[in-house]
Amino acid sequence: MNPKIIYPIPERQRMFFRRLREIVRIVFICASLICLLVNFLVKGKFWSIIVVWSLFSLWRLIFSLRLVEFSVYSHAVRVTLHTIILLFLIDHFLAPGWAQTVIPIVFFADLLLMFVIYYVTYDRRHRHLVSILTLGLINLISIPYSIRSWPIDNWIAFAFQAASLLLFVVLIIISRKDLIYELKVRFMTGTK
Repeated sequence: MNPKIIYPIPERQRMFFRRLREIVRIVFICASLICLLVNFLVKGKFWSIIVVWSLFSLWRLIFSLRLVEFSVYSHAVRVTLHTIILLFLIDHFLAPGWAQTVIPIVFFADLLLMFVIYYVTYDRRHRHLVSILTLGLINLISIPYSIRSWPIDNWIAFAFQAASLLLFVVLIIISRKDLIYELKVRFMTGTK
């Protein structure tokens, strides 16, 4: 009698990466706890929060990827969100004032990059509209943070926010049919 092997034998490379992930997880957790403890004992500015967020971002963006819906678009949105939160933390805990200008630049650069990639890769692009829509909506939410006062004193932030908004509106207008189709598929409305 020859029994059949149902489960495949794990490859050595996968076992290596699994062990590497466990080691990195332990190192990141220990480093985070040590930074929090040192910052608590030394007192002063909360630099440890920035270190903990940076380690968490590295873990989420490199070692703990979502493989089900992984794409350039969704990963770019995650990288942008982690970067924006890191910039926000640096702005509020270490060096206040400069992130108000930098965050709109990061949003505009990411939207422009996704816009170019979206129109260069035509096949199956409507699937990625939700990622671009998410990034655009987060950009809209960040407008009050970048433009805090009237009359506007930070013209760089205003210019990049306006350019991002214009790019987002152009993307929606150009791809409105794909967007409506994708929203119908996502929310299962009108698919009878």
